[in-house]
Amino acid sequence: MSTPTDTGPHHIPTPPGWPGDDPTVPDELGALGVRPLRHPARPSRRHLPAYGREDVEAEPSLEPRPELGPVAAVEVDEEPVRRVAVDAPDGDDDPGRGLMPAGRVLVILVAALLLAALINADALVAKAEQQPLGPERDRALAVWRPVQDVSHVLQLYRVRQVADWAAGNDHAHRGGSAAPKAAAPASHTSPTTTAATGPGTTAAPSAPAAPAALRTPTRGKPLRLWVGGDSLAQVFGQSMVNASQATGLIAPKLHYEISSGLARPDFYDWPGALADDVKAGKPEVVVLMLGANDAQGLVLPSGTAVPDVSDPRWSPEYRRRVGAIMDQLKADGRLVVWVGQPPMRGATFDARMKIVDAAYAAEAAKRPWVVYVDPAKVVGDAQGRFADLIPGPDGKPQDVRQDDGIHFTRAGGDRLAAHVLALVEDRAGIKT
Repeated sequence: MSTPTDTGPHHIPTPPGWPGDDPTVPDELGALGVRPLRHPARPSRRHLPAYGREDVEAEPSLEPRPELGPVAAVEVDEEPVRRVAVDAPDGDDDPGRGLMPAGRVLVILVAALLLAALINADALVAKAEQQPLGPERDRALAVWRPVQDVSHVLQLYRVRQVADWAAGNDHAHRGGSAAPKAAAPASHTSPTTTAATGPGTTAAPSAPAAPAALRTPTRGKPLRLWVGGDSLAQVFGQSMVNASQATGLIAPKLHYEISSGLARPDFYDWPGALADDVKAGKPEVVVLMLGANDAQGLVLPSGTAVPDVSDPRWSPEYRRRVGAIMDQLKADGRLVVWVGQPPMRGATFDARMKIVDAAYAAEAAKRPWVVYVDPAKVVGDAQGRFADLIPGPDGKPQDVRQDDGIHFTRAGGDRLAAHVLALVEDRAGIKT
């Protein structure tokens, strides 16, 4: 089983200003320029005589007093320590009583802000997840996710839940109907129902020819399977490896690359990596899951930068790249399974992923050797929307998504892997 490389001929150091880092991997705080607060050194305390009330009412005189002799000059080697005298109660010679040190005030303010952050941690994380992919989103998540973890351990997030419930908007921080929506996203499409005929348009194509059936493997000659992609392919890919190995008829290989995709080949060259992997392993089945990092700016072959998925030039270029990968993987007797993006918790991010998924579905519909799998039907709710919990095989709720609202839990990865494996087994005539 291969592991993520993060180095080598296809991995290039992150270009300056790259906005497409993995949406869910927190940055190291040191890399973000965050430094621990340093408390200024406290000035050394000097023993000062206590001043009574009479010292406040009358300033001491420095005029020469015959009985004491001349006044000696005193050199001061540091800034004078300032004290504020107050009207002390009888018998109390401490003029500082009743005053609160500035440091204590600062501590109270910081504690109040921290408590507010802990109470609102879920809302802060949800808001950060709805930002477009890029450094600002990564920094926000790097800060708020640890706060969210502490909030859940201490159960302080329930204070916000109760407050939201009382106000009647308890769905807001869960990415419900109150979450912002992206304008005019392309909807999920099925490879058997739609295919693009031009930028921004779709039409029903003629039914593509069915892909050639895979050979039926034996234990002595198992089916060679390659599975890989970006960070979403990590848990899903591990589940695919475990499930396919359990059949005794499939020999899997896994290759995933954190933060990778097709939008930024200057970060990771997937066409080159796939060429090497296919040449080395000669897989009969390729299962690819990419796209979580791709809803960002890209550069056209002409060198023109297209800054966002909303640009009408973005989808045609991205579809061209997707189609090129599908064509590259074509081979006699090979099945390519392209797994789309699952529904996301953040409404804006989910809308951007639908645009990406539309490209996969449309390009797969034109190629009989490619099968598009929509995860929304497997790890979403009954309507294909995001869901943390869905009924498991025993009918009990099963947690299928991680706290970031993007990645799979092990149960979610196993569920999607079982769906894809069943498709492969059906094509190969494997009886389980």
